[in-house]
Amino acid sequence: MWNIIRMIPPEHHTNIRKEFEYKLKEYGTIEFKDQMPLKLDKEIINLYSEYQEVQNKLLEVAFEKLRDEDEAVYFCKKNGFPVKKTATKNKTHHQSSAAMVSAVSSIAENVCSKYGSQINSNPQGRCAWHHKQKILVSGRNLDGAIPSLVNPESIWEIKEYWGKTKGGSKMSDALYECHLIGLELREYEERTNQKINHIVFLDGKAQWSSRKSDLRRFIDIMNQGLIDYLIIGKEVENEWEKTLEKILTDSKARRQK
Repeated sequence: MWNIIRMIPPEHHTNIRKEFEYKLKEYGTIEFKDQMPLKLDKEIINLYSEYQEVQNKLLEVAFEKLRDEDEAVYFCKKNGFPVKKTATKNKTHHQSSAAMVSAVSSIAENVCSKYGSQINSNPQGRCAWHHKQKILVSGRNLDGAIPSLVNPESIWEIKEYWGKTKGGSKMSDALYECHLIGLELREYEERTNQKINHIVFLDGKAQWSSRKSDLRRFIDIMNQGLIDYLIIGKEVENEWEKTLEKILTDSKARRQK
């Protein structure tokens, strides 16, 4: 089913999308250019139809939770979290704040301090896991790791985008990066029987609203199991602390077994 979903044309290709879904539900086929249609089992098509309803509801909830930049910065200032700017070489471009980075890191540092856990909230290198001669090195630098870059039990990625322009290919790149990290982690977990929490944070109402298909796909890869926790916008304010406390408690319980 997840591969069928990856084939669906994005929302802005309205007519192509409608035709794709019509042929899928009416004839049970997916068409490839200049190739014979691929016939699918009815069970998979029914499962896809059921999931679509869930997906659409989750997308609505996600939009409601996204914040604008002023809201994100206000939360940080109210709580005394320092907010840096993500500077660009072109000074005519909007100099976005790193409000989500600040909130995630500050809350994580406070929780880890309370639980006596180490944390690297600003990794300057890739994460590496090593267990019984099985090794995994992350495909890119990540945005946070607990307890450290070596054998972290939890890692996170932050995709916040602000500004006055519509989101672009960078949003699709963000999706691809998180998808890849998730695949690597799940494959490594199967080989080693080690649990690694993959957490993704999204924010930026204006830009994510213009990339609805990419936001929808983030929901898909969460439900697919490639992301353990997808925390969107306002959720960092009231859910992140509780989520991390649960993660640390569960991790401690696993180590004690």
